[in-house]
Amino acid sequence: MKTGAICPQPEELRQLLNSSLSGERSQECTQHLDSCECCQAKLEEIATEGTKLSQVVMHLKEAEPMATSAYWPALKALETDVSQTTTPLSSSPQPGVRTRDVSLAFLQPPSDTVYLGRLAQFDVMRVLGRGGMGVVLEAFDSRLQRNVAIKVLDPELAGDEIARQRFCREARAAASISHENVVAVHQVEKAGEEGLPYLVMQVINGESLEQRLTREGRLPLREIVRIGMQASHGLAAAHAQGLIHRDIKPGNILLEAPQDRVKLTDFGLARVAEDVKLTRTGYVSGTPLYMAPEQALDEPTDHRADLFSLGAILYEMCAGHPPFTGNSVLVILRQIADTKHRPLREIDPTIPQWLSETIDRLLAKKPADRIQTAAELAELFDFHWALMKTTSEELPSVCQVAVKKRQRRNLLIASGVGASFLALGLLGGMFLANRRGSAAIEPVSTAFPIAVLQANAGAVWSVSFDPTSKTVAMGVEDGKVRLWDLATQRITSTIDASRGAVWNARFAPNAELLATSGNDGQIKIWKPSQNEAIKTFKQNHGVRGLAFAHDGKSLYAGDRDGELRLWSLDADEPLAQAKQEGEIYAVAVSPDGETLAAAGNGKVVQLWNAKSLTPKISLEGHNGPINGLAFHPDGHQLASVGWDSKVRIWDVASGELLHTCSGHGGEIWGVAFSPDGSMLATGGFDGAVRVWNTEKGKLMATFLGHKAVIHTVAFNSDGKLLASGGRDGAVRVWEIEEE
Repeated sequence: MKTGAICPQPEELRQLLNSSLSGERSQECTQHLDSCECCQAKLEEIATEGTKLSQVVMHLKEAEPMATSAYWPALKALETDVSQTTTPLSSSPQPGVRTRDVSLAFLQPPSDTVYLGRLAQFDVMRVLGRGGMGVVLEAFDSRLQRNVAIKVLDPELAGDEIARQRFCREARAAASISHENVVAVHQVEKAGEEGLPYLVMQVINGESLEQRLTREGRLPLREIVRIGMQASHGLAAAHAQGLIHRDIKPGNILLEAPQDRVKLTDFGLARVAEDVKLTRTGYVSGTPLYMAPEQALDEPTDHRADLFSLGAILYEMCAGHPPFTGNSVLVILRQIADTKHRPLREIDPTIPQWLSETIDRLLAKKPADRIQTAAELAELFDFHWALMKTTSEELPSVCQVAVKKRQRRNLLIASGVGASFLALGLLGGMFLANRRGSAAIEPVSTAFPIAVLQANAGAVWSVSFDPTSKTVAMGVEDGKVRLWDLATQRITSTIDASRGAVWNARFAPNAELLATSGNDGQIKIWKPSQNEAIKTFKQNHGVRGLAFAHDGKSLYAGDRDGELRLWSLDADEPLAQAKQEGEIYAVAVSPDGETLAAAGNGKVVQLWNAKSLTPKISLEGHNGPINGLAFHPDGHQLASVGWDSKVRIWDVASGELLHTCSGHGGEIWGVAFSPDGSMLATGGFDGAVRVWNTEKGKLMATFLGHKAVIHTVAFNSDGKLLASGGRDGAVRVWEIEEE
């Protein structure tokens, strides 16, 4: 159909919207619509009649005369986004990258002919594409010797003050987020005399979720849960900074090789919630296929819009297509605003009920009906991810197993999980019994932790309760100790404790003191209310083993060179010292103060006289490094755990090995006795926390939720709470029930 030809009849426009018009005629009508403002208006009216979307269209018409309306150009741009998206930070070829020529006149002459040009210290290798309002380049940082992605404000928009403001807002938003599931922003700079702003970001080796879905369609259940879990953790980190992404889509979810770790990118539409909108078109921001209803209707949005978008992506991973589809943006927006998505289990009955229900809640039209926070969603995925790993046949059977059904229905319902979630947890334990052909059932906790304390700053290596159980100390990989108020789950103080990882952060048993040690070899004593150490002891190497004497007046330290020292809080020089073969990873002192246990990569637990540091007995039996030690409160027994996945219980007086059992699917790191000695807690490579009844020799419970290795476990002073921390950067606090 040529310009000036007869306009399509209203019925043809309806057929065009419903995808029932013949292919040739559909193409003719589409070409005509590109130049006919009258038919554009008719199509808008037909597509939105009887819906809230008509109010949006009318508002736009009233705001601008038809001849200069920004609505149709914006709509055409969104049509392009439906069929063509870009992933600007992935170094792999992007089939959807827009091919418009991009001027690189802002670049300086290249330092070598193999490069396109130079920007500050960055040698530009190629154009990756366009993301949001920026040109994205891959470059080599000649100072730090690494490849980076550089996003430069499109030179065409350089003179637009609104565009500059939005770009700078993007820079501040992206740079404020520090999380393993968000693409890192290294720096924000300006180029040349024009002051063209640009971001320097991490370049991701891998592909986008969009590419994965295009190639594979539906994804396996484990991949869906893992991607959903990591994406929700990334969103939770952004939302904690008051930021809303507003354009979550498969193209903005990168999968970093080789483990396909999720990296959220392109916070170009993110904004601080109270910011004023900066838009020249008056049209809503976002990608239609994954847009929340409130975005489609141009209503106020908050972080729950991101949760709707993530729900749409989860739906697509399960079904092989988005929940709302159509051959025009208006059709899609109408479905998003008014149409219920088809239930997933009608498409694929094998999809777990809990996942289908979770996605249904995320896709609720009203924000109040959705899961309310990304953190809550992440915790739900954490549980099921851990459950999926725990119910794997790869895990060894435990030495003795008992059934303990924890009926925590009220807590589950309050967390928005429901009875089906509870049933799944119990069925998980039954699955183990049936597959192993045994009458024994591994107890699987159906309880959520009472607190999740997220550091978002690297692995947690140590956790400790203060004597009142009101404060939890977390030693983190970034060199800091974070003190949390358990009741409010807020950080009350952050202590700069070490120039490297903090291996230990331990409260004194009978005093308001905290001892820390780290990779820099310094042991520091703190008053938790102060950020200045009141005492510092120095060893020659990083101190991984640290323990207070039970009177709180002295402490024991073992470093990575095998050096043991006894320090008094009232002296500057060690009271005693000794040398043990190999590195020391853990030390523990008996309740009577007579025996010190030390172990590390030497495969031997060495018992020492705690006052003179003279050797007593060597406990041999481990087949690899030993990571954790704990004395029973009666002082007669010692527990040791390590690389060989075994829990060993020793008689302290004779050195006899009393018990050995396998309770984890890999290396064990953390071990602790409860204050009354009735329970032993362990945590390790499989991300599970296990609690054992020491009197009956039975497994009481398995707590799930960590998504990586657990490094540390600790009971509080009355044994009713248990804390665990690990490589996922979080401490979880669990309530221990009486049997």
